[in-house]
Amino acid sequence: MKLEKIKNTLPFFLICFLILFFPITASAEVLFGKAYYQTLHKYLSQSKSSIIVAMYFIIIDPKDQTNPVNQLVDDLIAAKNRGVEVKVVLEDSKLKENHLAYEKLRQNNIDVFFDTVEQLLHTKEVIIDDRYVFVGSANWSRAAIEDNYEVTYFEQSRRDALSSRRFIENLPIQKEDIFLPPPKGVNIPSDFILAPKSGPRLLKAEAFKQFNLYLLLYKLYQETGRSSFYIDYDYLAQEMGYVAPTDLGKYRDEHHYFYERIHRSLKSLKGYGLIDYREGKVTLKTENAKKTEEPFITIPFEFWGYGYSDSLSMRAKYMYLICLYEASRSTRYPFWFRSQQDMSKIYGISDTTISLGLLELEEKGIIEVTRDKLTPPDFSARKANVYRMLSLAYIPAKVK
Repeated sequence: MKLEKIKNTLPFFLICFLILFFPITASAEVLFGKAYYQTLHKYLSQSKSSIIVAMYFIIIDPKDQTNPVNQLVDDLIAAKNRGVEVKVVLEDSKLKENHLAYEKLRQNNIDVFFDTVEQLLHTKEVIIDDRYVFVGSANWSRAAIEDNYEVTYFEQSRRDALSSRRFIENLPIQKEDIFLPPPKGVNIPSDFILAPKSGPRLLKAEAFKQFNLYLLLYKLYQETGRSSFYIDYDYLAQEMGYVAPTDLGKYRDEHHYFYERIHRSLKSLKGYGLIDYREGKVTLKTENAKKTEEPFITIPFEFWGYGYSDSLSMRAKYMYLICLYEASRSTRYPFWFRSQQDMSKIYGISDTTISLGLLELEEKGIIEVTRDKLTPPDFSARKANVYRMLSLAYIPAKVK
């Protein structure tokens, strides 16, 4: 009799145990407007173990102390300081909107990432303590919280919380800081690659010595602050990598040999209308560049210091200028988008030159290229490549 009574009570205790420790859904409600912010703020403030956020964008305003999103971000930081695990994933196409929040979270040692460019992260979801789930239409912005018609479903469910957490943790992310700061370096007029009679002429003529010298002259301009200066032919020749032969032949001495090499290239650059040159004096045409609304092309100092000026082909160096220019104009720097067909029309160079130049830059680790997948039935239909500028890395000197 006692054994039968115990058997009858076991299911009761088992059910109580499961309800107590493994609730399926203890509560659920739909939140509108400010109720979303108030409830979320409460649970973020009370979090004990973990907070996982996947958000299309988070817009904070450091100058506006009444902005509710500032408080939500502060809640994340406070939780992190309490020892709570905090992870945030943001949509990478909203770099401008997410920038301030991203930087603030990083500065406070919070794991914050952007997703990759292949897909759009349109989720607006928060999981707290692997138990509480907020999912709906509301981004973290003042407009979403105070003005828009937004709806968020809030529930207490370990099953849904763990499922949502696995989904977010499996999202492909970019682990490194994608906000590469604009480079410090030598400013080249953008007209050099845009005007048909400037850079494109040098490229088509394969005038690589004149091309290298033109960049070097602007480097001198940057260092001296003077657009007009007298030439040290020996110095320029050595910077250009010229080495006098043992048999000088018709040349009187090494200086004469170096002079002729630089002199001829300077005359060519003058003929192309890129500089003025006479009596050993060069004048760069910087005044016209200052009048244009187009941004300069800034070549990092590392381009010379790390040996890229010598190791890259002319087409790769030329495409590097185009990449720098495109990135500087992009709202998603250091990312930019442009089809090769459009680049060919804009810059007046062949598709082959573009393809080979970009491929060399990619192989050297100077740019990163994300290509759209080919999809049937029309395998030719694909989006423009996504390009990303990378920091120049030091090139070890080759052992001879």
